[in-house]
Amino acid sequence: MARMAQAPPLPRAPRTRRPQARGIATRRRLLDAAEELLARNGYEATSMAEIAAAGGVGVGTLYHHFPDKRALLLALVDDWGDRELEGRREEARFERYLGDDPRGALLEDLRRRYKHLKREGGFYLVLLELADRDNDVRQRLHRIRQVGVERLRALLEYGQQRGRMRKDVDPLVAAFLITQTIDMAANEVLVHRMTKPEPDAVLEELTDMISRYILEDPA
Repeated sequence: MARMAQAPPLPRAPRTRRPQARGIATRRRLLDAAEELLARNGYEATSMAEIAAAGGVGVGTLYHHFPDKRALLLALVDDWGDRELEGRREEARFERYLGDDPRGALLEDLRRRYKHLKREGGFYLVLLELADRDNDVRQRLHRIRQVGVERLRALLEYGQQRGRMRKDVDPLVAAFLITQTIDMAANEVLVHRMTKPEPDAVLEELTDMISRYILEDPA
């Protein structure tokens, strides 16, 4: 008796990337929700259940993406750091400082940083507080600062080679001092929401001070 021929297997439907895309979107939503809650309430006062609710998912989904709150925190620091470095990469476009108004380019950068910290300053305060007792947070913040210093150093060297910035200034020392000065002013005036002196006046005077320090012709 002849065997019946087996039907050929049905073709498989092509795999879709939608589940992966949904996972990425969910992770992004959870990071944004966590950053907002931590900025408003602090790290200890924010629970995973609150983050899940703000992100529109169940707690199990949150733990699928982040095994605990500290893992979520470190992912947040890395994500925030990536945004910080991307913003500073824009500021380090050297040709902007070789035009007719290098002081204006500096003021534009400081205003951009002001707006950024005004929007995200609360979370930065949380990170500064945690960095005092969490070595992983401290190392991540240090890496972000070091990259910023190195980019500014490269900018200063570039300007010195083209006669636009003072040659008697040590680029590394100047980059460190300028970075620390901007961070200090931003923390006190912008992040801590001090109203005196006026933030706009601080930006103007800080721009003038840095211009006199590094530019060959501040005028």
